[in-house]
Amino acid sequence: MIAGVMITLIQATEPIVNKTKLQEIKAENKVLQSPSLHLVGAVDKPGNYLLKLEAKSPRGTQLLTGFLDKKTGELHIGTGYEKDGKPILFPKDADIIKAGVSFSYGKGSKDLYLVTDPECPYCIKFEKAAEGKLDDYTVHVILYPLPFHKKAPAMAEWIMQGKSDAEKKERLSQITLKNSTEYRALIIDAKKPFKYTSETQEKVNRSQKAARELGARGTPATYDASFTQVPWSSIVGAKPKKKRIR
Repeated sequence: MIAGVMITLIQATEPIVNKTKLQEIKAENKVLQSPSLHLVGAVDKPGNYLLKLEAKSPRGTQLLTGFLDKKTGELHIGTGYEKDGKPILFPKDADIIKAGVSFSYGKGSKDLYLVTDPECPYCIKFEKAAEGKLDDYTVHVILYPLPFHKKAPAMAEWIMQGKSDAEKKERLSQITLKNSTEYRALIIDAKKPFKYTSETQEKVNRSQKAARELGARGTPATYDASFTQVPWSSIVGAKPKKKRIR
């Protein structure tokens, strides 16, 4: 995803989430009836339905955009574009995103949603570059440990065991800015996958859904109050780099 691109959100009508109506839409194309493809919602547009789809595979769940022709039943999956070149995206679900916030900090008038992985080297660069530059923002952190970062789950667990948002922020800073290794005390067997506590696992699940809803393709990723991705270079004045999700 190219950061900073202006996107068109379809807001003319509310998304269709009624299960009966969605079943009717699914019946229009055989591909939509695949067990690996879940129709989450639809927007009724002139000539077609804009679809929000979840594709499930052994590697995880991915959100896709689809367009179902009302007359022919033809299904097209992928990004659509307006005449002026702006991508057509399904409206983001604010409830899913807000439920996935791990913690918030700051008292600024602008909301900033940050998808981050405490082990990610580019996220560490962001944290260092952002020091003293986020006073205008209230930052909503969505912890998103990437699957190929083996230490990230223990880091996330240690952060989330903070008793308050302020302590969670401090623990994130301890790891990213001061190379703290206190999280290692939580690792029972380094040769086995880290197991979250049930409370943290639930929060991580919600964070993963939020990151997927935002369309995050890597970390760090920053979004404004309308959930539009913005380049973090415009916030902290640094050249943006991000770790891709594999």
